[in-house]
Amino acid sequence: MTSLEYRTDPPTALDPPRVGLEKVAEHHLLLDGCWWPSSDDLGAQLRALVPVLDQVRGPVGRLLLSAAGWATRPHQVVLDDRTVSLGYLADQPPSMMTVRCVDGGTFFMRVAPSGPAPDQG
Repeated sequence: MTSLEYRTDPPTALDPPRVGLEKVAEHHLLLDGCWWPSSDDLGAQLRALVPVLDQVRGPVGRLLLSAAGWATRPHQVVLDDRTVSLGYLADQPPSMMTVRCVDGGTFFMRVAPSGPAPDQG
């Protein structure tokens, strides 16, 4: 899995998402990657994340997240070339996101609690 980047300064909307992904060939794994949002502004965080997720197996069409744990729950993410729909499930664990691609493929991401990186002391 690629390593996450830790920051000590406050995140901005232009910062790259903190994400680690496995190669598509590693499908024996339960989770295909991990995402650690830097804030609970889900719309802004997903606008940065979706282009990274597109690289796994093609364009993302829908994301399914837990209904719990988000300050806001937008219904879509508008990108330059398309709109990705968002769904929220009461029984989806807050630590998991289901990614559904336009080609019908699905993969799963672990979601870490949002927030700033811990001090590296």
